[in-house]
Amino acid sequence: MMRRLTCQGPLLRRGLLAATRRHQASGAAERRLLYENDSFLSGSSAIYIEQLYHDWKKDPTSVDPSWREIFTSQGLHDYEQPLLPHPIRILPPEGATAGEIKQSLEDCDKLTRMIRSFIENGHLAAKTNPLEDDEELVDSGMGASGTKSHALNEAFDFSLAHFGFSPAEAEKVVKVGFLDEVGGVFRTDSAPMTIRGLYELLKRRYCGKIGVECSHVNQEDEMRFIRTDIELGGGDSLLNHEFTKDDKRFIWDLVASSVFFEDFFTRKYSTHKRFGCDGAESLVVGLRAILETSASYGVEKINLGMAHRGRLNVLHNIIGKPFEVILKEFLGLSRGELAPFAMQADVKYHLGCRAALPLRGGRRIETEMLFNPSHLEAVNPVLQGFTAAEQLTRGAAAVLPIEIHGDASFAGQGVVYEAMGLAATPKLGTHGTIHVVCNNQIGFTTDPTASRSSVYCTDLARVLGCPVLHVNGDAPEAVYRAGVFAATYRARFRRSVVVDLVCYRRFGHNENDDPRITQPRMYARIQAMPNLFRKYSDALIAERVIASGEFLTKAMEMKARYGGAAEAANGVAYARYLRESIPPKWRAMKHSDEPGNVVQGRTAITPEVVEATRRAWERLPAGFVIHPRLRGELARRRRSFSLVSPSTGLKWADAEALAFAGLLWEGHDVRVIGRDVERGVFAHRHAVLHDYEKIGTFTPLQHLQPVDELASPTNTGGDGQPAGATRTLGRFMISNTPFNEYGGLGYAAGFALEDPNRLVLWEVPYGDLASGAAIVFDQFLSAGEAKWNQPQSCIVALPHGYDGEGPEHSSGRLERFLQMSSEDPERIAPSVTEAATGNYFSRAGRSHRVNWEIAFPTTPAQYFHLLRRQCKRNYRKPLILFFSKRFLDAPNVSSLAEVLKGGFEPLLKDPTAAARGTRRVVFCTGQIYHLLQAHRAAKDGARAGGLTASESAKTGGNQSESSRESPLHDIALIRLEELSPFPAAEVAGVLREYPDAELVWAQEEPRNMGAWAYVEPFFDAITQGKRPLRYVGRPIAASPATAGKQKHESMQRHICESVFED
Repeated sequence: MMRRLTCQGPLLRRGLLAATRRHQASGAAERRLLYENDSFLSGSSAIYIEQLYHDWKKDPTSVDPSWREIFTSQGLHDYEQPLLPHPIRILPPEGATAGEIKQSLEDCDKLTRMIRSFIENGHLAAKTNPLEDDEELVDSGMGASGTKSHALNEAFDFSLAHFGFSPAEAEKVVKVGFLDEVGGVFRTDSAPMTIRGLYELLKRRYCGKIGVECSHVNQEDEMRFIRTDIELGGGDSLLNHEFTKDDKRFIWDLVASSVFFEDFFTRKYSTHKRFGCDGAESLVVGLRAILETSASYGVEKINLGMAHRGRLNVLHNIIGKPFEVILKEFLGLSRGELAPFAMQADVKYHLGCRAALPLRGGRRIETEMLFNPSHLEAVNPVLQGFTAAEQLTRGAAAVLPIEIHGDASFAGQGVVYEAMGLAATPKLGTHGTIHVVCNNQIGFTTDPTASRSSVYCTDLARVLGCPVLHVNGDAPEAVYRAGVFAATYRARFRRSVVVDLVCYRRFGHNENDDPRITQPRMYARIQAMPNLFRKYSDALIAERVIASGEFLTKAMEMKARYGGAAEAANGVAYARYLRESIPPKWRAMKHSDEPGNVVQGRTAITPEVVEATRRAWERLPAGFVIHPRLRGELARRRRSFSLVSPSTGLKWADAEALAFAGLLWEGHDVRVIGRDVERGVFAHRHAVLHDYEKIGTFTPLQHLQPVDELASPTNTGGDGQPAGATRTLGRFMISNTPFNEYGGLGYAAGFALEDPNRLVLWEVPYGDLASGAAIVFDQFLSAGEAKWNQPQSCIVALPHGYDGEGPEHSSGRLERFLQMSSEDPERIAPSVTEAATGNYFSRAGRSHRVNWEIAFPTTPAQYFHLLRRQCKRNYRKPLILFFSKRFLDAPNVSSLAEVLKGGFEPLLKDPTAAARGTRRVVFCTGQIYHLLQAHRAAKDGARAGGLTASESAKTGGNQSESSRESPLHDIALIRLEELSPFPAAEVAGVLREYPDAELVWAQEEPRNMGAWAYVEPFFDAITQGKRPLRYVGRPIAASPATAGKQKHESMQRHICESVFED
């Protein structure tokens, strides 16, 4: 039979891809490459494409020339071949009649169906559930993986009779090995066997303690590897390997260490929450198998992310965290024990560790468990970003990410899909993750029938093409084999794999909960079961691997090992442990134990960097064609970078490019990710250029080169290195991401966490979309340092500004971020009565004490210096950076001189307002400054016969930078460019400059939003309540903004008029 395109979706895709790419390699005119995920390559389009193919075969001129080029390629013809060139054969006995031979041929279809049934559905009959002995329990929906009931098993009958073979027919000899490329029993070296023998082989391999889901894997080499390992077995088989006595004793030791870790806390601290691993102790066995195997493939480090279930056990037995430190954290830490670190700490089952674990054969592997909040699966994208960053320097083969999930959360939390999707994209991927689902078959008190709609909790993996191994958690040897297979598969194919560890939870959701209230039968069964150490010991005694007396000896040994840690825990100097736990790359950064020892370096760049940037944007590849509409903008950008005669000011994206270039010049990597960041949602960045006529992109900032003629001993690149010297440039990485926020920001936070000397920026197209990443903001960015002694350096760029386009396209929810700022208004009061000197009130000093920085710069130069500042201090803080999408373009421009000198200013004064005679000082932040200035310019024009109001609005009214005196000289517009930390010293200076003026806060947002509720207490503290601050802005509202253009303009006009009213 021939392969039909309509029923061979993956083959069709690969055929078309191969045909197109081979055609392009031949030197013919190029077109856009086909990609595996192109929508027209899906099954829904296959019928149409197949019809085109058949039309072409009849008459080549009947189809479009573009299709003719593909159909004539050898790459497609390679896929039009018999599916089974040598069909399965029944070997009839000698002297068989013609009728018997005919009947034998008819049995081929039965055999094919039987083999396919085991491959596709054998896992449904696998003995993967340690609780499945209780048939009533299974029928209630709490059996193997939750929803595998007898009714489901009956739908997939695996008896010989079901496949149409009588007992006599089952004795026929068959030869199925005629297709090496399919693998497994189809390999040519598989020997003839009876139908019953083949049936028993398949049943034993597919329906044992491990059930493998692999029919959804559409890569031929991967499928061949999986099937061959399952079906042929032998000494080299990973899933059917026979263990030596030493191997079994090694697994026995792992089981003992895991079981008695939990036993210690059950006996000593039975009322303390720990979310133990009881009932899933073989998790340690499977993870250790992954580590041992991965190390043999060159993995030097594993990064592990997991929630609280079993975390303490894994921290000790897999990561290598000292038990006395775990016990110290378990018993609780006082503020004195944390000092001098200014930390609040966290519960023990959220903490992480970086260590090294000795392996068999004298090897060691570096290990790290990332810190994690109680939000299930929140750490997944953080782990992916962290690992991707580490793989940049160590190599993809050297670092392995492992994620441990819960069954209910893997099926229920959307961030699981977000993180797995991110990790599978080419520019963000981590070359395969091993996912282990600790399948308790229950979520708190929720049965699987309510927590998901799928057969397995792991069905998400099918969408992403990951093989799934369902394994019985009470079968330690099967668990070890599954771990070995998962690690080998990931190492060979650099793709993700899922291990579904089907186990149970011996106690409730936590140790104080009684699960019998909601699952009485399930827990009656569980409580009657011996622990895993007892079970496995009995099996090894029966096999004579261990003597009966060794069971008690090992138990006493383990109890003594854990029981003797109490005294050692009392001797742990925890502050010293915190200091020693700081990762090597972060040790040069000042943490909260060094509050006064902070400095900020120079943020301006040199002319050499500017010229190198100009040339990078000028030197396009030969024959590279720019989009006609973009040519003028790029020419303008190059002119703005001209040191000789800059004919245009720096726009927002120009200043950003120079900031990135300066950091790259000094050896810092720059990573920009987010939706549409390559071009910029507002068509302003154009960091990645696309050839208008053929396939190809060009990223100018990846092609910086030294400028010899500007080199001189005194002209350095800003890092003290002579300008002409050979330098190692940083890597510029910019990539669009899938359309999600939770996963995207988590990835960026993880990437920034790995190395403080990288600039990592995550941008969203509209500020309110960041609300989808609230957990990352709340747990990792704003509180990570206070909870875990884990500073952050990630920049989050959020558009914010009211333009009449509705709530989501107006507000970045500034108020939410300010509410989480840790700065206390009462602590800044001394800056009024005392001189604003000393490091506590220095700009670097106050930034070092706050949990994160929140800024709303109004000029490109301010934005430039903010970006540069992030890498020019000896400490790190997250930066929440708001920007106005309306003023990304002219007339909001800065001069080139502003980036060649100076630095970021947290407060900008009004150069047009005189100190004397000013009756009102209006404080504001962000976009509203430009609107107020435009309104003032319009009134100036009306009074002086100059600009009209409409003309002023078109130009942005950006006349405040001019030297002419405004007729409205009695009102000063003061911009707070940074809100957290609050620029108290600078504000106090302005108040002293205008001692008698009325104080006003103006904002675009409603009164219950924006910065008003945040800034008002600071002004009250600075003035000691003697100078009230009046509010001007929108009234209290439920929604941030209106979508009606006329209503928006009316409200905006009212705000401006209220500011300037007499």
